[in-house]
Amino acid sequence: YLDEAERLADRVGVIADGRIVAVDTPAMLGGRGTAAATVSWRGPNGPEHISTDAPTKVVRDIADSFGGAEIPELVVSRPTLEDVYLQMIGAAK
Repeated sequence: YLDEAERLADRVGVIADGRIVAVDTPAMLGGRGTAAATVSWRGPNGPEHISTDAPTKVVRDIADSFGGAEIPELVVSRPTLEDVYLQMIGAAK
């Protein structure tokens, strides 16, 4: 149900051990809005991953290294609401 909350809710809260540990918008909960992005792709030696605050720059640099060719298996991702929720629940214990 967290994917629905992420799409539909204006604000969400996390309760752990009977306490409210966070309330914010889905985009900002647990620092999601400022969390580092992970850039993943298949390089010449296999899968590669970089965690960065500047994913656009990293993708440009990777594109340059590929000489403008398509970057295989390129994915840019940030933590999901579920990732943040599980992290908060674990930290509250």
